[in-house]
Amino acid sequence: MNVSRMIERGELIIDRQNQRIKLFGHPGGETEAIHQELCTLAKRESASKLIVYARKAEKETFVQTGYREEGRIDGFYAGENAYLLSWFLTEERAASAAGTLADEIMQISLAKSGSGEPKSLPNGYRMRAAHAADAEEMARLYKQVFSTYPTPLDDPAYIRQTMNESTYYFVIEWNDAIVCAASAEVSRKYRSAELTDCVTHPDHLGNSLMQPLFTTLQRKMEELGIYYLYTLTRALSLGMNVTAAKHGYQYRGRLINNCTIFSGFEDMNIWVKPLKATWE
Repeated sequence: MNVSRMIERGELIIDRQNQRIKLFGHPGGETEAIHQELCTLAKRESASKLIVYARKAEKETFVQTGYREEGRIDGFYAGENAYLLSWFLTEERAASAAGTLADEIMQISLAKSGSGEPKSLPNGYRMRAAHAADAEEMARLYKQVFSTYPTPLDDPAYIRQTMNESTYYFVIEWNDAIVCAASAEVSRKYRSAELTDCVTHPDHLGNSLMQPLFTTLQRKMEELGIYYLYTLTRALSLGMNVTAAKHGYQYRGRLINNCTIFSGFEDMNIWVKPLKATWE
């Protein structure tokens, strides 16, 4: 496995902030040898979790090696499902801190499942696409709401950089101030998109602002020819899990201690919304 070349192509990501390494697809060769290389890399980088986004044909060999199947993303690889297989290098990283509460939140969320009917913004709010000039204000909002986050969204330069690449942000304003935001991070290579970076100012919680944002982002993705959507929600966030369920997303599993967000390492639920049938 040529690590530097895979990093350059975006097939291997060393995520130091979240102490994890992600491998997309199978680089060829024996699975056990690949696993040993990943473990060596993880120890060098102080990573405690490996995540392989495996296609169906690759999945079984990783499971036989000892990887745990935590869920799947429908249509991730241009219509072909990705199975998220994890290997934990420490017992602490493998243990969920609040699994029972997360299960209870999931049951409440699933009971509210809907078809994603469009929902209007409450009176007084305005939605629009975000621009580079909004980066400073958006960064302040992310910093106010999240003490930690998987990506440096408290940095305006980072927001502008992602805008120039393949991330589409939309914001909601109240009295000309940005009070809610979300984005769609597009993988043009795999023709799928993650709805992410969801944030609402504490003073505006409970107004169902995220559902109209989800609808707008979905329409934007359809315009771009992206038909496979997914979102990862904090397992302990009732609001975001209910939003995903109401908007027609389907639950596909839980990633244990997946990333640092809000209060430290947290479990993340996988929700998917294929706008076209998958290959399987």
